[in-house]
Amino acid sequence: MSPVPFWIVLGLFLAPWFIYPSVLIGVSMFYRKYSSSWKKPDEWPQVSVLIAARNEEAVIASRIRNLLEQDYGGSIEILIGSDSSDDETDAVAGAFRDQGVIVHRSVNRIGKPLMIKKLLEMSKGEIIVFSDADTVFAPFAVRELVTPFSNPSVGCVDGSRRNSLDGDTCESIYWKYETAIKEICSCFGAVLGATGAVFALRRELFKPLSPRRADDFELAVMARIQGYSCVFSENAVAAEPSPDDAKQYQRLVRIVSWMFISSILLMGKALKKRNFLLLLQILVHKVLRWFSGLLLAAATVLAGFLAHGQFFLILFILMCLFHATAAAGLLLKRYMPSKLLFPCYFWLMSIAAIDGILRILFGNPVETWEKKSKGEKN
Repeated sequence: MSPVPFWIVLGLFLAPWFIYPSVLIGVSMFYRKYSSSWKKPDEWPQVSVLIAARNEEAVIASRIRNLLEQDYGGSIEILIGSDSSDDETDAVAGAFRDQGVIVHRSVNRIGKPLMIKKLLEMSKGEIIVFSDADTVFAPFAVRELVTPFSNPSVGCVDGSRRNSLDGDTCESIYWKYETAIKEICSCFGAVLGATGAVFALRRELFKPLSPRRADDFELAVMARIQGYSCVFSENAVAAEPSPDDAKQYQRLVRIVSWMFISSILLMGKALKKRNFLLLLQILVHKVLRWFSGLLLAAATVLAGFLAHGQFFLILFILMCLFHATAAAGLLLKRYMPSKLLFPCYFWLMSIAAIDGILRILFGNPVETWEKKSKGEKN
């Protein structure tokens, strides 16, 4: 059997995980558009923080207090959108109206994108900050998000999401890798997408792909398509709990089933703008990564067919060890060192990605996230 198919498949697998970051590191040694330090604005702009909430009675009060206590030089407007919550979210959030908090309730379930759009229409801020109900900002998070906007070429600022649980989880190990890539991309103004828990956008750049869309990934990339930079603010820290593997899987399926269409549409817009680097970045960083599980499985099978040679036998054994470590991480996660949990999360992401893509292809996308109300069982 010819080794050519193996090298093609392996190359496609390595592209998003090793080749792409290596190219970024190499380019960053010779070219940087931005440094990691930013000049503070002469006058701090008004900020509007938008939070879409669904059955968040347990956390919404602490979330609002966290925002009210932010150390920021300008004014902060807080808008909470209750998406047909059937617990006490409305009442708990409404208790903060006398402190200037705006609470909007949708009687019918409309989903996060439409809720964000409605809150934006009600807001007044020059800079829009997006976050989640179960997120906790560090005291200076808003200030750190807004500071890069002192450079008029910056259109979107992504914050630093941290795991608020004790110790590392499967996701947090991966997130450290993803954050390292964001830090490199930031020096070019080319961060791809944003973190829904903590990012900011110039008001005039809010351009979702359609009236029913307002995804963090789309909004950040659309800012770049409009000619602005997207950067990463390491000190704009937000803590958010990582869900268990079952909930994480459901979350990943929902994200991919939404983002797959986004990526196709955004690549089309990048092509029309002749922004070929952005198109390639979406293709490699997002699309190829979603298929990396299938690619690695195919590379393993092909290496097995070539294992009569010593070199390919070693590769085959190493790949099998990776898969075995993933299985061990799933079964023995509590007893394994945290750094060995990445193979488990890799396969969790990979299977969820294929699940999400298949749902799109068969017309069954997961467009809304459902949090159980107090009386329901998980």
